[in-house]
Amino acid sequence: MSKKIIAMLTALVMVLGCTGALAENMKHERVYVVAGADGTVTSITDSIRLENTDGLDELADRTMLNGIQNVGGNEDFTLEGETLTWKADGKNVIYQGTSDKAPAVLPVVTLTLDGEEISASDLKEKTGEAILTVTYRTEGQAPALALSVLPLPEEGISDLKAENAAVLTEAERSVLVGWAVPNMDATLQLPASFSATFHADHADLGWMMTFCSSDPLEAACREIDARVGDSDPETLLKEATALLTALKDGSDLPATEGKTKEITDKINELNKGLNDLDAGALQLAEGAQQVSDGAAALKTGLGTLEKNNEALNSGAEQIFAAILNTANDQIAASGLADAGVTVPALTAENYAEVLDGVTAQLEPDTLKAAASAKVAEEVRKQVMANEDQIRAGVQEAVKGKVLEAVLKAAGYEMTAEQYAAALKGGLVTKEQAAQVDTAVEAQMNSEEILAQTEAAVQEQIEKLVTENTEAYLSKDETIAVKLAQATAAREKLSALKEQLDQVNTFVTGLKEYTDGVAQASDGAATLSAGAMLVSAGASTLQETGTKVLKDSILTAEKSAAEKLLPLMEKDLAGALNAWKTTKDQLTDTGYDLKPEGMDEETVYIIRTDLK
Repeated sequence: MSKKIIAMLTALVMVLGCTGALAENMKHERVYVVAGADGTVTSITDSIRLENTDGLDELADRTMLNGIQNVGGNEDFTLEGETLTWKADGKNVIYQGTSDKAPAVLPVVTLTLDGEEISASDLKEKTGEAILTVTYRTEGQAPALALSVLPLPEEGISDLKAENAAVLTEAERSVLVGWAVPNMDATLQLPASFSATFHADHADLGWMMTFCSSDPLEAACREIDARVGDSDPETLLKEATALLTALKDGSDLPATEGKTKEITDKINELNKGLNDLDAGALQLAEGAQQVSDGAAALKTGLGTLEKNNEALNSGAEQIFAAILNTANDQIAASGLADAGVTVPALTAENYAEVLDGVTAQLEPDTLKAAASAKVAEEVRKQVMANEDQIRAGVQEAVKGKVLEAVLKAAGYEMTAEQYAAALKGGLVTKEQAAQVDTAVEAQMNSEEILAQTEAAVQEQIEKLVTENTEAYLSKDETIAVKLAQATAAREKLSALKEQLDQVNTFVTGLKEYTDGVAQASDGAATLSAGAMLVSAGASTLQETGTKVLKDSILTAEKSAAEKLLPLMEKDLAGALNAWKTTKDQLTDTGYDLKPEGMDEETVYIIRTDLK
């Protein structure tokens, strides 16, 4: 069997295993069954997972299983009669056991060849027309959803036709997938078995896998319960039937309650509206004529206004252009260009973007940063002119540290100054001094000390640049003056932009007004013509249309009722009875015993060996 088909079947098991109702804690059962083609059970292993959602220290379960083993951890348990208590310590518990209790569902496989019953082993040796039938033997009355998968051999089977089944093929491997709902109410006409006919030529059928669970049906019943809510389905069905009968007969609709009351009210409202529509059509014709006359008068007045549109727009644009020219002249005379601030010529399209850009350049923080960067650049040049002196001083300091480290390593606890004094006082021999000098020189030329020295030089340079820059800026009074000038210029430009925004708003609003006048003028003409058409159409509607509409809707109501009544009286009534019966049967569908305060979901996974 291909990986893709295996993945599909695995997903199916997960779906069947995830349909249980939500509860604080859950008992998940996977009942693994090995059986023969005739339904004879070879072995049963029940794998159980207790979902400890509440994180309890102990989990109380009930079981009738034998040979219980913890297969998911090291949790201990005690068993007294049917009571199984786990020392869960807040964890989920996974265990398994065996039992000789009959499964809720067992597939039974029957094979015939040319009308005679035959075993899978004998089929492998023969040729003919074969029929494979899978039925499901059940314990109790609870319905279940069963799906069986039978791998087909690569050769030996042809002309296969299936009922309640299908052939799936992946990577040149095929499986027969059949389904059934054993024990389901017969009125729902769901299959209780599946079959396949094929030509067999030494066909080798080995095994079949079945997945079975009642949990999907329980989930469906819970969903129906949720949708029905507090309503009584039988009362709803009875009231709906009475409503449809009245519509079919053309009689007054009966008084109902619950959800059918809203439908009754809407139908009554519709029928009353049909009667009101006939009278309203005449009023519509008269009103439409009045609208047409009023629209014609409006068109005349708007036409007079529309003649002035071009002159108004042209004058506003000229005013805006003149104000922009004045603003450009003021900016040219402001001295911003001398300060290195370039301001492009302002236009109606770009003035906002240009002025926002210039005011951003004149932000105090921006100007301070620029001045600081410029001063720092000059200070850095001066500092770098003394780089050799800085480097010599740093090297001397590093050499002193290296000397002290060498002395300490040689067993002399003294500072560089103390060593110099000892050397001068003749307390250090020439040989000792030579050894110390050699060790210091070696250390000074090592990659580590050279890197440290270079880092210290750069750190000293940056410190001098920062200190001298800050000192210069604190003493330079011209910077504060220039910042004050920039602030004043920025405020003036902001005020200029605000004035230009107001003018632009006026010009734009005027354009929108004149466009609206033109559109309103055209609309008034269209409205007048349309209203005349509405008046004429409403007259025709009043004379012939409303009666036809009323009769058509009443006929449609009657026709719909005639079609729906059989469904309500037979199909829906049968489905309601099947739902109630199924819901009553779907109680305690687990294989093992159900513990108190814990919900359960159960999936049977059955391997049927056909030989």
